[in-house]
Amino acid sequence: MKKLLDLRFVIGLFFLLVGGLLLVYYLLNTDITQTSLNLKCGSVFVVFGMSMVALSYFSKIEEE
Repeated sequence: MKKLLDLRFVIGLFFLLVGGLLLVYYLLNTDITQTSLNLKCGSVFVVFGMSMVALSYFSKIEEE
């Protein structure tokens, strides 16, 4: 429950979810112009989400 109070963790999960949805849509769609945008945005969202979750995790280690 304490992790849900950390804003970095919640933001990271949100961006991981949205980025994952964009990447799944990229894999399922055949329109070349829109899928390339979904691939780029989805990749950036997933990397940002992972970095936020990592920041949340590493800040907990330093505080203990």
